[in-house]
Amino acid sequence: MTMRVYIETYGCTANEADSAGIRDAVLASGGAIASSPEEADVIVVNTCAVTGHTANSMLRAVSRFPGKRVLVAGCLAVAEPGRLKGYEFVDGPGSLPVVRALGLRPEAGLSIAMTGRTATIKIAEGCNGQCSYCIVRLVRGRIRSTPAPDIVEAARRAIAEGASELFLTSQDSGAYGLDTGVRLPTLIRSIASLPGNFKVRIGMMNPFSIADILPDMVDVLNHPKVYRFAHIPVQSGSDRILKLMQRPYTEQEYSAIISRLRAGVPGITFSTDYIVGFPTETEADFRLTLEDLRTNRPLKVNITRFSPRPGTPAAAMPDVLERTKKERSRMLTALHHEVTSHDLKEAVGSRRSVLVSEKGKPGTVIARDPSYNMVVIEEDLPLGTVANVEISAAKTTYLIGRRI
Repeated sequence: MTMRVYIETYGCTANEADSAGIRDAVLASGGAIASSPEEADVIVVNTCAVTGHTANSMLRAVSRFPGKRVLVAGCLAVAEPGRLKGYEFVDGPGSLPVVRALGLRPEAGLSIAMTGRTATIKIAEGCNGQCSYCIVRLVRGRIRSTPAPDIVEAARRAIAEGASELFLTSQDSGAYGLDTGVRLPTLIRSIASLPGNFKVRIGMMNPFSIADILPDMVDVLNHPKVYRFAHIPVQSGSDRILKLMQRPYTEQEYSAIISRLRAGVPGITFSTDYIVGFPTETEADFRLTLEDLRTNRPLKVNITRFSPRPGTPAAAMPDVLERTKKERSRMLTALHHEVTSHDLKEAVGSRRSVLVSEKGKPGTVIARDPSYNMVVIEEDLPLGTVANVEISAAKTTYLIGRRI
């Protein structure tokens, strides 16, 4: 009898890649991927546990299938197995423990998670950071880089299957190759040399992981097949808080990295992450975070209110009041919108080439320019289309383009 498996995926793009590995193993073993829970013999819930709120929502997610065999995978299963009493769960990160629990063999080759024309390729597992608040490093372990030839071959397959965007993901893409000696810029050059019309988006890179390869990062970010975009999380503008977080850099050192990339890569845009309300964070600490945002002006910002995670050093530190965290989150969000609104308005009237990457609201598509700015086009164009547009308007976090 054919095993029918339904997969639900939560959290990061690395989880999406893991779910792709589970899918490929099911299909290679003669099974089928169910389109709904009702049709499935087994339901795999690939979970996230990055915050306490997320972990609670995962428990609600796994409880929705009474009478079904539910296999809990991902970070919650490894980080907090005690909360999953009564459920079947795996004991390790990635797709392999799930594949084994289902009695299947892993599929040969690196799996690709394809959404539209975007292929997500996982280049490594784990992180060499020691951040005091992070539960993911406890789950995923130290960096284990996928061999570069395997990644290049996966990219080749994705392009042949119609991918126009290649998203390289891991817990810390900047740490790629620290265990093998083949660093991230070398990998990107190999991928960018492949034939085809595509763009590479590099996943999150910690500042301490790329400090020693900045000249090479400038070089690859200038490649025409690589988006001029970098996701580099700062987490706080306060050196005191960064030290408590066990982030091995100062705000000044972080800003120097941003300045160096800006000087070397014309038009580059940035994304960053902030944690507000970290234990003992004062108003003065928070004002330094606001100042960091004003100075470095990221295009995209991920703001997380601190929540203690079990087994981490920060869980034992004195917490900040929840209402204070909420207020600081609102203030930081407002400032981010003020900054991006101002900067995006400067693009109105300019012309640029864009790549259509996903469908938007009915009758519209979402495209990306070379700096990964989101450009909405009010036409129903095929995914993968390269178009020349004039920017006709700017919203808070995206641009509107009219095809020329």
